[in-house]
Amino acid sequence: MHTKKIVVLGGGFGGLTAALALNKLFKKHKDVELYLINRSKDQVYLTQLHEVAGKRIKPEGVCYPLDIALEETKVELVVDEIKDFDLKNRKLIGEKGEYNFDYLLLACGSEPEFFNIPGMQENSFTLWSYEDAVKIRQHIEEMFEKAKREKDIEKRKELLTFVVGGGGFTGIEMVGELVEWVDELARKGEVNKEEVSLVVVEALPKILPNLDDSLINVSKNYLEKHNVRILTNSPIVKVEEDKVILKSGEEIKTRTLIWTGGVRGSSIASKLGLATGGRGRIVVNEYMETSEKGIYAIGDVAFYTDEKKSVMPALVESAMQSGECAAYNIYADITGKSKKPLKLNLHGNMVSLGDRYCVAQVMGRKLTGFPAKFIKHAADMHYLYLVGGIGFVKEYFKKQFVEKLRDRSFIVDNVSVTTSVFWVAILRIYLGYRWLLSGLEKVHSGWLAEGTKLVAGASTSPIGPNTPEWYVHFMEKFVFPHALFFQTLITLSELAIGVCLILGLFTTLASLGSLFMLINFMISGSGDMWFFMVTIAVLFSGAGHSFGIDKYLIPALIKFGKRILRGGKPASKGTLNGGQGKVFQSTLNG
Repeated sequence: MHTKKIVVLGGGFGGLTAALALNKLFKKHKDVELYLINRSKDQVYLTQLHEVAGKRIKPEGVCYPLDIALEETKVELVVDEIKDFDLKNRKLIGEKGEYNFDYLLLACGSEPEFFNIPGMQENSFTLWSYEDAVKIRQHIEEMFEKAKREKDIEKRKELLTFVVGGGGFTGIEMVGELVEWVDELARKGEVNKEEVSLVVVEALPKILPNLDDSLINVSKNYLEKHNVRILTNSPIVKVEEDKVILKSGEEIKTRTLIWTGGVRGSSIASKLGLATGGRGRIVVNEYMETSEKGIYAIGDVAFYTDEKKSVMPALVESAMQSGECAAYNIYADITGKSKKPLKLNLHGNMVSLGDRYCVAQVMGRKLTGFPAKFIKHAADMHYLYLVGGIGFVKEYFKKQFVEKLRDRSFIVDNVSVTTSVFWVAILRIYLGYRWLLSGLEKVHSGWLAEGTKLVAGASTSPIGPNTPEWYVHFMEKFVFPHALFFQTLITLSELAIGVCLILGLFTTLASLGSLFMLINFMISGSGDMWFFMVTIAVLFSGAGHSFGIDKYLIPALIKFGKRILRGGKPASKGTLNGGQGKVFQSTLNG
């Protein structure tokens, strides 16, 4: 039987969602091979690029490893940049090789649209890739460094004027980062903050046109309060090396124009020769099929309109939902089942104006400030969980809160200080020894033989002179009548906690058990604060990974859990171009 090769081109949220969906659908089909081709080994979270450009997070903060997401699947990751297509022979042509396919799912995203504005492409920065974000960040720092040395007032003003072209989501999020970053830049660069000018230039009558007017006004007021000049109805007609020229005739002297004013379908997709619409995006039907049989397109590269003639928006949710739809319809085409049309179920939009402020329109509700910020972080973690599991969520939390570069709180600065787990492991073993000793003493004292150790009047009764009334009531009504049961439970718990802590086995659970026991002892007036603090240290330090079984057991359990969730063992991976199925190393710097 002919083995069918299904290739997903692009490892963003849409492509990765499609690859995982295909794996789930074809996991028992030995005659189907699945491949994901991406230009780098990482998924780059494009909607967070402004955080890198504005030095809120480290450059690697937007990168999530695709091999981890595809672990335990039958999807083969191929790292290569596709340069051309040979549809007649069903082949992709990359820098490192050629790849055959039977079905192709295009998830190669979009790229900036310059609208043929003279000088725009040559004299502006775009924010559409990892490299773009790093380049903007380095350039802005360079402008402040030059301004520090520049004595001419007009030239300093030119160096310290930063223009964002485009008032959509990306543009407003970018200027929001600059609002917060310039405080630090001015202070470190010995520049007067009042000399810095931030400008947003938008051709439409308003910024953030996809949001409700009330949220637009809130965003506009917030930015203007922080000295951002917002120019609407102001198309850019020409860009030169040192200035931006508007249709009104106004010239803005600047060395920095960050262009976010429009996107179009990926240029590589245009080489397929398929029908396009809406700035080079490939036209698809309700099943995400293109005009060429066996080729599907999703997300930003796809031009899809529903029955109301509404165009599918360029959002993470759209990409993921269209990816699932296309994956199912490829499965239906191969297995002879009925195809299902795309039914978008979008929940809303969220826009961060830096790290301190956010607006959101979610499921009909309008949110600002902390609630909006909370929802945005929750949505980001939700998307990452769907494609990369809890591992991606942990990485997001670390990158966004622990390792972030701006506005780190006093608490985070101190909590995130790292030290060798080895030293905490010594505390773990000692704590375990004390619990084990306590449990053994209880065994020798008859705690497992007679129920006289916890009752009222006993020397070990959990009711002391300062015990709260509610705890006394609980003891008298529930514990004393069943003293032997609770004595046995306490004794065995102490023994189990002791053994687990000494061995470094399920250390987190053992630490939680230790914490629970100590809190009860402290309520009764017999607890030890020193052991309480040691338990806290062990709980939050990962102490089981030094001289402990957890170092080997936990990764194995996580791997096993992923295998169960994804339906058993992965099928053997095939070869796309006659080679060894090798995952090529990324050529992307950073």
